[in-house]
Amino acid sequence: MKRIMIDMSATILHHGHIRLIKKAKKYGQVIIGLTTDNEILEKKGYSPEIKFEERKEILEAIEGIHEVVETPWLITEKILNDYRIDLLIHGHDNSNKISKDRLLVFPRTKGISSSQIRYDSLQSITQINNSKLMLTPGPAVVLHENLKDIKPVFGRGDEDYDLMSAKVLEWIRHLSGQDKVIMSQGSSTFSLELALHSFVRGKVLLISTGYYSDRLKVLSPSECQIKVCSYEEIDEINDDYNWVLCAYTETSKAFKIDLEKVKNLCERVNAKLYVDATGSIGLENKHHLADVMAFSSCKGLFGLTGASFVAHKDNLKYVKTSNFYFNLETHMNKMVTGPYHALASLHGVMENHDKLVDRVKKSKKWVMENWSNYVSSKNNQPLLCTYLNGKIKAKDNKVVLYNPRSELNGSVICHFGEIHSDRINLNNRIEIKEID
Repeated sequence: MKRIMIDMSATILHHGHIRLIKKAKKYGQVIIGLTTDNEILEKKGYSPEIKFEERKEILEAIEGIHEVVETPWLITEKILNDYRIDLLIHGHDNSNKISKDRLLVFPRTKGISSSQIRYDSLQSITQINNSKLMLTPGPAVVLHENLKDIKPVFGRGDEDYDLMSAKVLEWIRHLSGQDKVIMSQGSSTFSLELALHSFVRGKVLLISTGYYSDRLKVLSPSECQIKVCSYEEIDEINDDYNWVLCAYTETSKAFKIDLEKVKNLCERVNAKLYVDATGSIGLENKHHLADVMAFSSCKGLFGLTGASFVAHKDNLKYVKTSNFYFNLETHMNKMVTGPYHALASLHGVMENHDKLVDRVKKSKKWVMENWSNYVSSKNNQPLLCTYLNGKIKAKDNKVVLYNPRSELNGSVICHFGEIHSDRINLNNRIEIKEID
């Protein structure tokens, strides 16, 4: 009987291997040429999940395998002769340098590979880790998309990072509707303050909708002359201003302003528009109406924490300062360590961003429909979160509720907690009670 060799690493055995073994059995006795641990480390750059002896034991237990022998990464004519092999069978990615009359190539099984299983395993691990339900504005989950592209990177002389960051920043520029995007390490608060001190001066109108809009006053330069008005009062404003400041989504109260209405106000009072886009970027439209905006990586962009962004129109001039770190030019010119890995987490998200937004919409819809009695108004509803005239209670100890910074009688629920899955499971994890 002919001796047929299949060379493989079998680091993660799957049905593609089994199908190849079944095909080989038709030609004779099947001998597996199993790659050693050291060869895998040298050629593939990682230690196999299962060591050689255990991989050998698994393969020897498979019906139809006559023998398992140790082989290097590349099979040579000498190896075939040493093991008295008549025919080598391999997938279409064969790189073994042997004569054609001793080689039979089969197509690889579609849709499966050890690399794919590793990626799927990463997804499973993140789903397990996301069993804690976070009803917070972000970050609420760690996605496998966040982790798949994280690797050693550096901001100077690293071509991989240059390509990755260029793609991410162009994607963010498109989402923001702005001409330029500057990134830095830090929270959204840092980018908000940096943008205010870089652009905003003179007479300023701040539209108050809650904690996050109101803190813009504290973050603004001390020389600004700031008047505060409520969102309901903006139709009555007629005096000229240099700037209008607002938070597009006021997370602390789950309230979204009409940005077109605010832009009309700016045109009426000859002002430029500054937008806190922390809770709206990636989720809401019309960000192009802003002249300057600031936001971070971990909410509607669905990245890890650590990256903050200032985006603005080309026609704006920024104020130069003698400060080093608190200086837009410092970050623009990459004079400090950037948010390298937070940016890498966004690179993995980009192609699936629409799918993740759809899952946020699905969660929002579920709450609006199933707890409609607790929804005070369907107007000014942000996608990020919902205010409910009731008290949300956890049904288990792996639920983290959102504690808004504004004082409210009811509750704010954020819709990021289940975006790692297509399934809505809120009803099994939380309940809502009447306010006492």
